[in-house]
Amino acid sequence: MTGIEDLGRVARSVAGITSMGVGAATGAGFALLNRDRRAGVNVAANLGSELSLAAAGVHLEVQGEEHAWSHRPAIFVFNHQSQLDVPIMAAVLKRDFTGVAKKSLQANPIFGPLGRFAGVAFIDRSDPAAARAALEPVVHSLREGVSLAVAPEGTRSLELGPFKKGPFHMAIQGEVPMVPVVIRNAGQLMPPHSYVITPGTVQVCVLEPIDTSGWSTETIEEHRDAVRQLFLDTLADWPQPTG
Repeated sequence: MTGIEDLGRVARSVAGITSMGVGAATGAGFALLNRDRRAGVNVAANLGSELSLAAAGVHLEVQGEEHAWSHRPAIFVFNHQSQLDVPIMAAVLKRDFTGVAKKSLQANPIFGPLGRFAGVAFIDRSDPAAARAALEPVVHSLREGVSLAVAPEGTRSLELGPFKKGPFHMAIQGEVPMVPVVIRNAGQLMPPHSYVITPGTVQVCVLEPIDTSGWSTETIEEHRDAVRQLFLDTLADWPQPTG
């Protein structure tokens, strides 16, 4: 790759990251003007994600998009490959959702303010009691109709890692379905610890919602492992587009 191509990728990456901030600022202005924070967050998520992906030269190829809307609120679990996952999930879900992030991101100059505006729960995984307390407002939001997007792996990785039980506990507490969102190749366009984006297409498959009404804390590991297996099966045998 030539130096000019490298500069182009860096320029696109900066534009993509900056566009998230533009979307957030627009959403904040909308919220102030209309005195409606949730509507402002929806504008920020929808506009910011579209601008960010377009500026970075990233196109989404989404299968099963109807499953992102058929049962709401829900807990949308996704495999965490890249920092691209944030605008990808925002573009897929579009509105009425929040998220969970590690506490260190609270100090990030871009994601920190955006996350606080969107009601993201910043959790300290080294302190289980504090993490549970931080998640209480999220469960309350689920009951009020706001969905949750969360990465059960807890960290970025090109290979699917072990799933933590937190999202599964929240599904039980919030009494909402769980929807797996499988991201195929975001890590190839933006590696896990990189800030540089290569233009291209990211493939996303939204699986059918899973009824969690029969789940219990006693069987939670069984459900966690079954959901993780759905991710493994989908990644191993990617469904062909229909239509």
